[in-house]
Amino acid sequence: MKKYGWLLLLLPLLLSGGCSKAPSRDLPPTLLWHKDQNMIRPADGTMNVWEGFRIDEDAFTAERDFSQFIFWRAREQQVTLAIDYTLAGRKVDVVVNAKKRNTLAPSSAFKRAEFKAWLGRGMNFLQFNKKKSDKLRVRSIAIGQAPQEKRPQLRSGEGFSRYHPQGRGRLVLQGRGRIEIREQRTAGGSLQTATRQLKSRWLSRRIAHEIVFAAPGMLTVTVLEGSFAIGSYAYEAAPPSPPPPPGIRPQARPNIYLILSDACQASHLGTYGYARDTSPHVDAFARDAVVYENAYANSVFTRPSVATIFTGFYPDKHKVRLVFASLPQNMLTLPEYLDAKGYATSIFSSNVVTSPRCGFTQGVDDFHWISSRFDAPKDISIYSEFIRWLEKAAPPHFSFMHYIHPHFPKVPPDGFPVSFRPGKTRTSLGRMNELTRKGSRNIKRISADELQEITDTYDSSIAWVDSEFGRILANLKAKGLYDDSLIIFLADHGEAQGEHGVLGHGRNVYDETTRVPLVVKYPKSMNLRGRVRPLVELADIFPTIAWFFGQDLALDGRNLLLAGLDDDLDDRMVVSRTGIQPATYGLRWRDWYYMHQPGRNFEKLFLLTADAYREADHPQMRAFLKSRFLDWFSRFRNLNETAGEISLKDLPASDIEEMKTLGYL
Repeated sequence: MKKYGWLLLLLPLLLSGGCSKAPSRDLPPTLLWHKDQNMIRPADGTMNVWEGFRIDEDAFTAERDFSQFIFWRAREQQVTLAIDYTLAGRKVDVVVNAKKRNTLAPSSAFKRAEFKAWLGRGMNFLQFNKKKSDKLRVRSIAIGQAPQEKRPQLRSGEGFSRYHPQGRGRLVLQGRGRIEIREQRTAGGSLQTATRQLKSRWLSRRIAHEIVFAAPGMLTVTVLEGSFAIGSYAYEAAPPSPPPPPGIRPQARPNIYLILSDACQASHLGTYGYARDTSPHVDAFARDAVVYENAYANSVFTRPSVATIFTGFYPDKHKVRLVFASLPQNMLTLPEYLDAKGYATSIFSSNVVTSPRCGFTQGVDDFHWISSRFDAPKDISIYSEFIRWLEKAAPPHFSFMHYIHPHFPKVPPDGFPVSFRPGKTRTSLGRMNELTRKGSRNIKRISADELQEITDTYDSSIAWVDSEFGRILANLKAKGLYDDSLIIFLADHGEAQGEHGVLGHGRNVYDETTRVPLVVKYPKSMNLRGRVRPLVELADIFPTIAWFFGQDLALDGRNLLLAGLDDDLDDRMVVSRTGIQPATYGLRWRDWYYMHQPGRNFEKLFLLTADAYREADHPQMRAFLKSRFLDWFSRFRNLNETAGEISLKDLPASDIEEMKTLGYL
């Protein structure tokens, strides 16, 4: 007996797995749980904490004004939520999936608040909106008659998934039983799956698994028998391979001109394959430039999209997401950056939501508002004012020209000779306004002929912008400014023409609203022409311009020149969002397009091919893209930035009327 006494002393330690560690308190907030979660409390670990809380002994303490939890649910259901809390200060609003559901009253002792709310399938956001001086502590949140005893995070039949970029890590599960590990790795546009089963040993109460991903993929863990808690979960992404140098940098500082056609759908331009001759000048320009075939807006609403162009940040970071949000003054804008480099800067805009009141004139020497109303002076245009400015401005120049056309319900000016309605009366602004308003509310309310009339008029508006673009280029060439300049033709988002039963933009993220034209003529000395297939986004514009000055700024976008001319689609993902709350997101990866609305039972998956855009039934790919989206989304969970607010009282009546015409109000 004495000989084996040491074994008896070690036996309890071996049976416990060598440690008595409680469930991890630092689990990644990007786990997709395959179960209903009915309880949130510190004793179960912080797998639910999404933003703004810390754990103090037996409760979560809110550290931020906007703190929130996440509930995972297997199906959509109305539930009763019970919150045990203390609150010192004023009342605190409780918001569930972007809708206010309850108000917590101050209480010095722990108090229970109960209320009903709808929870969707997947992520559900439970947000607490407090003031800085308020002190909120949450001891637990329960759904229905949730069990009060502490329980393992995973029981038989339960599991989780998580997206992994290329890298390695380690997962340790504490408990007894058997699990299945499924690893899916990307190979081109498909997933390769490897599955194995692991079980705890007789003298151990734990399972350890080394995680290695040589390509992006997803890890799925399912408990087959027994129960487990997650002891630790660590993963480190491999550093990205250094990209090849993007080519010759011009020695001189180029003049920079951005010409934006509002709501211009890429597929309605000749250089993107449209049969109608809507864009002869853009098409000719494209032969002298680089055409980005798969460029995406980061929002389908003008103000956040332009804010992304001007800052290089996604809307979820700069927070300009809604109609009455303005760009935060503490964010560096592209005009400010170039102004500091000695550029003369200007903006010429006919869209009311990119006015000085919206924060877009930081660093701008000259701002010119060009009304697009029918009663506006006919001798004043973006072109005329830009040419006047160009005559007096000292080089180098930066100018942003924002045309409101072909945004619904705009029509070409009277007398414009190009029409795509031969033999028919041209559509007036009033008629176009009536049709697009009726169709955007319910497309079934308009006939096929009326929808064709909308598209005909829309195409005529594109042709008008194209003619103005041609005049700008001709003037730059005449002044000897064309060859050495950086000239960018783009749109802030598209405009749905009835595809997928949708008309307009702002509330949908189908490919026809998120994919935009992006045609870039680099300075002649760089000798760059051709077509680029890899995915790019509007957030890439600022980093590309910064590269001309030898700077690699810490922005969300990346240098457009890193997408090679002859490259195929790579593993880059681009994301766009709607301009309303709760937001719907569109995610493009290779030839897959995934749409998701967090906190709602809404998701769609499409496969994009050369001749089709069809909804796909592929559960594994849908789960992979959802997990990858969640990984992307988690980047913004701890951000405190808030956008400025614009009051209707500060806007002139003409601006309000124009916003109503454009459908913003």
